[in-house]
Amino acid sequence: MACATPLPAAAPATEALPSVVPAQSATPAPSHLPEGFTARQYAAALGTGMDVDWARTERGIREFDPLVVRDYQQRGLGHVRIRVADDATEQHLLHLRKIVEACEQYGVIPIISYQADEFKSDPTKTNEAKVVAWWDTVSRYFASTHPELGFDIIYEPGEKLNHDQQALNRLYEKVVRDIHHTDPQRMVFIAPRQRATPEDLVNLKWPSQSNGHVLAEWHIFPWGPVKVGNKYPWTTGTVAEKNAIRNRINVALRWQQKTGHVSWVGGWSAGATLKNPVQPSQIAFATFMACGLQQAHIPYALNIDNLFYDGEEGAWRPATAALLQAMIKPDCPPAEAKTPGKTKAHHH
Repeated sequence: MACATPLPAAAPATEALPSVVPAQSATPAPSHLPEGFTARQYAAALGTGMDVDWARTERGIREFDPLVVRDYQQRGLGHVRIRVADDATEQHLLHLRKIVEACEQYGVIPIISYQADEFKSDPTKTNEAKVVAWWDTVSRYFASTHPELGFDIIYEPGEKLNHDQQALNRLYEKVVRDIHHTDPQRMVFIAPRQRATPEDLVNLKWPSQSNGHVLAEWHIFPWGPVKVGNKYPWTTGTVAEKNAIRNRINVALRWQQKTGHVSWVGGWSAGATLKNPVQPSQIAFATFMACGLQQAHIPYALNIDNLFYDGEEGAWRPATAALLQAMIKPDCPPAEAKTPGKTKAHHH
């Protein structure tokens, strides 16, 4: 299939989509956001969220129930990052709408995050066009409904994109232009390469059609501390380990101050699994990370839903409850609870 103009392939499917079906959900929860909210107000409203597989895995799709969103909201979560890997078929779009409507009903902000696996492994023009077409279909489907719905263009840009910043920036330019042509107010997230490392934020070329509605996504410790290598070190929380984390958060803060943009940490973890009991060192790490991000006023999502919530039972898992509490409402030491401007005095 060496088609010279691959882009229009997805267009016919869009015509048949029920893009203007009125929402059948109950009255939405009152929004925390004013009409015409800014990227900064949106970031502040995100708070702490969760990466979810409600639209990605067969199990996640099967187990999703709107009442799960209510449980999330009651637990203190302000947003969900809905990972999607599949094509934007009518069936998948209807399922996404069901999730988005449940989020609106219970006052949780939904963010759709596309994996774009083919583009990551091979960032050709053909694969770029597929990502552009996917987002064009999704943005036209939701049109200007659900104003709090956010679009996260690529989940963890890595693989070949690590060596092709131009391809990544070019894709963001095209996708943001298309999304904002459909809805100029839609909030869109763009992430740097190296799997969204904060050090690469400086290499993002901000889309020309951003309309003040584009935010950055970055993260560290996506699957928690790693014992081997020095990329994600944490043993007992030594001064050096804590400083290394502070430094990486500060890289993002300095970038924000320099550019005026805002950011969101799209997923971090303490490295816990369901196989082993939660360790005190994991609670200590989670507390330090959560305090650091909250002190920096950077919203974040936790990785990942199944570790904390049993979709089959429709209940929070007791075994990871203490860890979840540390990640949502950490018990921060006084020096780290101060505002960022005042903490400099405490550096020795």
